[in-house]
Amino acid sequence: MGKPKLHLPFGESTLLRTTVAAALAGGCCPVIVVGRSDDENLDELASGRIIVVRNKDPLRGMLSSLREGLALVRGEGFFFIPGDMPMVAATTYELLGGHFGAGPVIPTYSGRRGHPVLMPSSLIPALLALPQDLPLKVLIEASGPLFVETEDPGVLRDIDDPESYKASILALSAASPRA
Repeated sequence: MGKPKLHLPFGESTLLRTTVAAALAGGCCPVIVVGRSDDENLDELASGRIIVVRNKDPLRGMLSSLREGLALVRGEGFFFIPGDMPMVAATTYELLGGHFGAGPVIPTYSGRRGHPVLMPSSLIPALLALPQDLPLKVLIEASGPLFVETEDPGVLRDIDDPESYKASILALSAASPRA
């Protein structure tokens, strides 16, 4: 896509900054951003409300990034979301938070699972012990997830390739109020 995906323009910001802004607006604080150790653009995100953590070996997959951020979790629960999901509404975080309980809380849209996932901190030891080759979905399923239907199609819209980026830009443009 020409440059690191998370730093592509999105609206008046970038994919990552838009994703983080929605989490903050939805009541998440602090937001822990885990990124590649060679991503110099992450340093400018760090603030009192945003903590940047480096994953020295991101090729190990998303679980490795999640594990890097877990040491900084201080609350009863935490959300996790890939940085390439800028279409999730702030209200979705609020909605899921209202259903917080003993197991994971997962948003759905039209019956399909999405992100962000709200996890109770009591599952951190199990997350850390999960074998690297075992999908996180296995732990989530074994932990009694609660699925919450939302009106937010953004919970399904991750940006993995140029086509999904273009489609998201078009969707953002269509949703933006006209002057």
